[in-house]
Amino acid sequence: MSPGSADWLQPRAEERGLSGYLRTLRERLWLVVLAVVVTTGAAVVYVAAADEVYEAEAGILVTPVPDDAAVLISVGLISRSADPLRDVETVARLIATDEVASRAQTMLEGVPEADGDPEDLLDHVDVEPVAESNIVSVTAEASDPTAAAEIANAFVDATIAERTTELHQRIDERLAQLQGEQGGGVAIDREISQLELIRAGDDPTLQVATRADARSDAIWPRPAASIAAGLIAGLVLGIGGAFSYQALDPRLRREEQLRAAFRLPILARVPKDSGGRSHQPISPRRLSAPAVEAYRTLRATLGATRASGEGPRSILITSPSGSEGKTTTAINLAESLALAGRKVILIESDLRKPDVGATLGLSSDAGLIAVLLGEARLEDALVESPLFGSDLKVLLAEQTAPFASEILSLPSSRRLIEDATELADYVIIDSAPLSAVVDALPLAAAVDQVLLVVLLGRTRVRQTAELGELLAENGITPAGFAVLGAPREGRGYYYARERKLVRDQAPADLDAQAAD
Repeated sequence: MSPGSADWLQPRAEERGLSGYLRTLRERLWLVVLAVVVTTGAAVVYVAAADEVYEAEAGILVTPVPDDAAVLISVGLISRSADPLRDVETVARLIATDEVASRAQTMLEGVPEADGDPEDLLDHVDVEPVAESNIVSVTAEASDPTAAAEIANAFVDATIAERTTELHQRIDERLAQLQGEQGGGVAIDREISQLELIRAGDDPTLQVATRADARSDAIWPRPAASIAAGLIAGLVLGIGGAFSYQALDPRLRREEQLRAAFRLPILARVPKDSGGRSHQPISPRRLSAPAVEAYRTLRATLGATRASGEGPRSILITSPSGSEGKTTTAINLAESLALAGRKVILIESDLRKPDVGATLGLSSDAGLIAVLLGEARLEDALVESPLFGSDLKVLLAEQTAPFASEILSLPSSRRLIEDATELADYVIIDSAPLSAVVDALPLAAAVDQVLLVVLLGRTRVRQTAELGELLAENGITPAGFAVLGAPREGRGYYYARERKLVRDQAPADLDAQAAD
C-alpha cells in the first residue's frame, strides 16, 4: 500500500448543541432513570419513616414606657426608643435565654421535649419579631400538637414571669433606698407610691397577645414536597451523572465518536448477535439473519471502495484490541465473498491467539509458519472449507508463536500475499490487534486495504486513536470501519428464510445459486 496522507486523522467538528445533549441523555437514560428511582424511593421511605412535627404559635405584646418616665426606666422597664423595631428585638433576645427556658421547663411536666437540659428545649422554639408591629412571635415545634401549643404558651408565660421577677427585685432595692432616706418630701413619697403600684402587678411592658392553639395538621414531613424534591434531585443527579459518564467513559459508545476522530467511512454496521460464546468468533452458521446481511453489505461497500480495474485484492482486518470481532468479521467476509462466487483465501496471521481453525472446524499440520519459513508450499498448506470447497481456502496458523513479530517481518510475508493473490480473487487476512502488538504491521503495509473493526461498548477510544496514529505513521490509510454491536433494526423476519437456506443448502447448491 502506498503511503497515504494523514488527513483522515484530522477530526471533524464534533456535533454540539441540543441534538448532541439529547443524544447523550438518550444513551444514558438508564442512569437518569436509576437516579430518579433511587432518590424518589428514598424520599418515599423518608416520608413514611419520619416523625411528624407539629407547630404552634403564641405572641407577646410589647408596650414600652415613655422615654420621659424616669421612675419607671430606673427599675429596668423597657422604654420607648426612636426605632420601635429595636424595642421588639430587645424582647425577642430576652425570650431566647436559658433562664426563660429553665422556667418554662418547670411548667411543662410530661412533655417529652422538656426532658433534658434547657438548651435542648430552646432548640424547639423560634422567636421572631412580627414585621411592623409591637408583637414578638414565639413558635414551638413538637411531636404532638398539644405539646407544641404548651411549649409556646409556656415560653410566653415564663418570659413575663422572668421579667416580672427581675422587675420586683429592682423595685424592692429602690424602695429600700427611698425608705432609708430621711425627710425625702413629697417627690419621694410620690415615687414610692408609684413603685408600690407597679410592684403589685406583672411587668406592664409585656402582655400576652395571643395564646397558641393545638393544630392538627403536621408541618413535617410534607409528602408532596418531599417526593417532588426527590424527583428533582434525581433528575439533577442523573443528568449530571450522564454527562460526567459521557466525559469519563473510556469506551466507544456511538458512531459519532468515530466521525469526530477519523475521516473514514463506516462500511458496515453489524448488529448485536448472541450466536456465539463470550469472546469467541462466530461462524456464519450461528449468525443471525441481520448480521449475515450486514456482512453482505460490507462485501459490497469494500467493492465500491476498490480502485477501478480488475485483478486480485488483499484485505487485512484488524482491531484496536482483542475480542472485538475482527476474526468473526474476517471469517464472515471471506464466506460472503465465496458465496458470491469469488475465489477467496483466508489467511490467519494472528499468531498470538489463532481461532479461525477452531471456529470453522479445520486443522492442518502445515500452516502459515511453515509457509513463511519455506517448509511448505502455499498451495499444499491451504485447507478447503467444507461448505464452499475450492471457492474458500484457509491458511491456518498451526500454532501460537512467541516470536510472531519476527516471523511476520520476514520477506516471505510479502511474497505470501503476492502468491495468494495469484491463486484467488480475494485474500482476507485476520491479523492480531495492531494497537496491542505490531506483529502484522508489515502485512498491513503490503495489502491493498486495511479494515478496522470496532465493537460498540467494548472498544476503547484511546486504543482506537493509538491504532490510527500507528497506521498514519507508517503511511497506511484504512478503507474504513466495520462497526459491530450496532442496535438491531428489526429486519430479522425478512431474512429468516434466506438464513435457513444458507444453513441447510449443500455446497453444490450454493455454487449454483452464486452462478445464477
